[in-house]
Amino acid sequence: MLIVESRPRSAEIEGGSDGRNEVVLAGRLPETVQVRSLQSGTRFGTWRLVVRRRQQQGRGIRVDTIPCVAFEPGVVETVTGWSPDDMVEVVGSLRRRWWGKDGAKASGYEVEVRSARRLEHRPPEACDQHESVSAGAAPARS
Repeated sequence: MLIVESRPRSAEIEGGSDGRNEVVLAGRLPETVQVRSLQSGTRFGTWRLVVRRRQQQGRGIRVDTIPCVAFEPGVVETVTGWSPDDMVEVVGSLRRRWWGKDGAKASGYEVEVRSARRLEHRPPEACDQHESVSAGAAPARS
């Protein structure tokens, strides 16, 4: 589930703010959350979220794979308790990240998560084994 709103929800935005960057996703966790540390010692978690697209007549199941990252310690702690195939919900902001050297810069988008919760724990045998990533889905970054 991806919620995109075309009209402002808060008085602050209506009063002249530059807009709103809020993403709400609900989907399946395909693999274990990876926790890493920056040189400063700050821990962060990274994972992908598989989100089904709206079904279109005559087409098979299509999904998008959305990269997510969390820097808030409480969120990192929460997501490390998740298991592959869990159904989860995240709320955050869309961020564009750049990496590489000057001559070979690349960029990609990810959701910087500020809150997260598990909706359902799904044992691997209960997962639909026929889901696959379709063309156009965002590739995972390492």
